[in-house]
Amino acid sequence: MSKPESIKRSGWLFVAASFAFITILTGSDPIAIPGSVVSAILLAVGMSGLRLAYGERAGSIGRGMLLLGMSGPALWVICIVFMALMGVEAVEKGLWVLLFVGPAISLLGLTLFGLTALRNKPMPRLNWLPVFAGIWYPVTYTLFSVYDISHKGVFPDQYLPALVLIVVIQFFALCILGFVLIDDSSKELATASQVRGNNSHA
Repeated sequence: MSKPESIKRSGWLFVAASFAFITILTGSDPIAIPGSVVSAILLAVGMSGLRLAYGERAGSIGRGMLLLGMSGPALWVICIVFMALMGVEAVEKGLWVLLFVGPAISLLGLTLFGLTALRNKPMPRLNWLPVFAGIWYPVTYTLFSVYDISHKGVFPDQYLPALVLIVVIQFFALCILGFVLIDDSSKELATASQVRGNNSHA
């Protein structure tokens, strides 16, 4: 797959992941849990495209962080197996939050890739955008999980409006990243087409 095609694919996958991710706000586990898993899978595949497109310029650390993001669905499966082995005790201890860990891992990888992008600048523009697009949910999920587990699964209703706001911000941030990548790929494809045209005339 060419670099522009990889970028474009990543862009559409990030947009699709944002719509899967927003199902967390439905309040219905039969919708929110599968939506969370689908979001993690789409993010992982999208980051594989980013790795193909920007891996060389991102450096070894940047490539490693994208691999971390790509491992989100696999680590989610490990967490689910762990919960199943614990049984009801896992829910009583507040470990039900692990049902939603997939996107947090994937977005953590995107955030850490973004931090390396600030230095290496692998993207043609907006190298701060991966950090902005990735950081919201991992930070919120970590804080919420610490609260939930320390309070034995008691949901912090007083923080619900803030949690909803963060999820909405995360949704829009992923959409923005996706459409920027799609736009970048279109520009690269247009440039490549122009170069081929000039060469054929020469």
